[in-house]
Amino acid sequence: MKGKTLGNRYVILEEIGGGGMAVVYKARCTLLNRIVAIKILRPEYSSDENFVKRFRREAQAAASLSHPNIVNIYDVGEEDGIYYIVMEYVEGKTLKELIKEEAPLPPVKVIEIAKQICDALECAHRNKIVHRDIKPHNIIITPDGRIKVADFGIARASTGSTITNTGGMIGSAHYISPEQARGGFVDERTDIYSLGVLLYEALTGRVPFDGDSPVAVALKHIQEEPKPISAIIPGFPPALEEIVMKCISKSPDDRFQRASELKRELSKIERDLEVINFNPSDLERTMILDSGINAPVRESGGNKRKKASRYIRGIAVVAVVVMLFAAFSYLGMVIAQKYFYVPEVVLPNVVGDSEEEAIRKLQEKNLKAEVIDRVFSDAPVGQVIDQEPKGGTKVKINHPPIALIVSKGPKMAEVPSLIGKTEVEARNLIESSNFEVGKVDKEYSEEYPQGIVIEQNPREGLQLPEGTKINFVVSLGPKIKKINTPLLIGKDLEEAKKELEKNNLTLGNIDFKPSNAKKNTVIDQTPKPGAEVKEGSSVNLVVSSGPPEVKRAKLIIPLPPQPPEFRVKIQISDELGERVVYNKKHTPEDSPLEVPIEGVGTIDVKILIDDRLIHEQRL
Repeated sequence: MKGKTLGNRYVILEEIGGGGMAVVYKARCTLLNRIVAIKILRPEYSSDENFVKRFRREAQAAASLSHPNIVNIYDVGEEDGIYYIVMEYVEGKTLKELIKEEAPLPPVKVIEIAKQICDALECAHRNKIVHRDIKPHNIIITPDGRIKVADFGIARASTGSTITNTGGMIGSAHYISPEQARGGFVDERTDIYSLGVLLYEALTGRVPFDGDSPVAVALKHIQEEPKPISAIIPGFPPALEEIVMKCISKSPDDRFQRASELKRELSKIERDLEVINFNPSDLERTMILDSGINAPVRESGGNKRKKASRYIRGIAVVAVVVMLFAAFSYLGMVIAQKYFYVPEVVLPNVVGDSEEEAIRKLQEKNLKAEVIDRVFSDAPVGQVIDQEPKGGTKVKINHPPIALIVSKGPKMAEVPSLIGKTEVEARNLIESSNFEVGKVDKEYSEEYPQGIVIEQNPREGLQLPEGTKINFVVSLGPKIKKINTPLLIGKDLEEAKKELEKNNLTLGNIDFKPSNAKKNTVIDQTPKPGAEVKEGSSVNLVVSSGPPEVKRAKLIIPLPPQPPEFRVKIQISDELGERVVYNKKHTPEDSPLEVPIEGVGTIDVKILIDDRLIHEQRL
């Protein structure tokens, strides 16, 4: 593959990586003079028509993503059965390499990485793209610390058979969600699960589930609960552990529902001193100190009675303090209940309501609302599509404003002009404009050549929701009329020409041959009379050049002395064709044999005795 040029612009320089599904090459774009990365599908996937179709569709959709934390996709193409994606070339190391070198990583560092991954996923999810293969191998860390998420598009194109394929999927099985493992419905929460597994590994140095095969690992994702991080690393910050374990909940409903929601929770705890000060590298020293503090102290026998007396007095003092504390606590509780108690309410579910209706319902419960985001969706404009906390949750009436996400309606795009384009160009325009190819009809057209779009519906220039199906009609070219070849044999050449013109046919080759027919008379034609041909087809003619000029000659043939009897055969070939003009038995006594012959034009003669050629000549 090295040195090969794809798309007349991408020159392959070297192989830089790969997996079970594709191989990645470093290449140079000669048009823009920049280094790019090219991912090329392996042949076993290139031959799968359904896979290729989904691969191209998802890769084109992923190419529409533009975000500083996503590896940009520049181009998608196919050449000589090679399907490829051209993407941004990123210098740096993968998170998997960092985990191998330094894990367990400090929580503060992991949180910063996770927040940037959340930003990338939020951008993709808003554009209806689910990554489905989030793993440390696909997270690139640049030298300046920026996170780049790779492999958008290709992961969604993979089929359910991927997990049983070669080693490229073995790593991914460690990060697969339970619904993926079951082959069930997959949405944005699948990426949340895989991100949770990634965080678990970065914080502990190991994945939550391992096994001898991808299938064994996948079954554990479905059936087993992961070991808590604090059981692996004692003293681990509970707040961060709670977030990670929520990400890897078995049920999608129990996870964070959006990447932005996960990022908010991470941002809340990143300033927590318990998180900031926790360093896994101090774990061994901390455990030794704890052991020292809890070690028993031996006492000398002379001080036992004094210590017992102080012990009794201490108990008395503690008892008095406890009683006083209980009394004041009860009094404080009564006062607190009277003056500081905040009532709780059940948070209404406002998902599906209009923004105004949602705010009204929350105000009725003495709660405030805040629209934190407006996103494109299939829901009508102004409809609430998410809320945090969820409906049914008990909250205090002084709870911070309830976060609402409101629909901006479907994302609109302008219908492109297809008329005059080829069918391939039309399909690419529809897909690159984020529409879908609808019904494609074909009709004859006198105006447009074959393969050109002559109609489209909806018409160009309309603003319609992305994903709308665009129908179009492709020209079959002018309708071809069929006619029967007229009878031309026996007609004069000029008369035959007029007959062809009258029937919208053209004169093809003319071959003149001697004939007993009158000179310039048609003696044969191709196609034959009555044959069905396309209008405008050509007809070849054989025309008489007049009666042939007969040439006569006498052959003198010496006969061999042996055998006693043999057969003499004479063949000639002239303008009238090839034929046998003499075929008789003779004896040596008949020598020499005199045979008169005649022919037209140049005559080629062959003399055979018992079917063995003994002489040939031209007359």
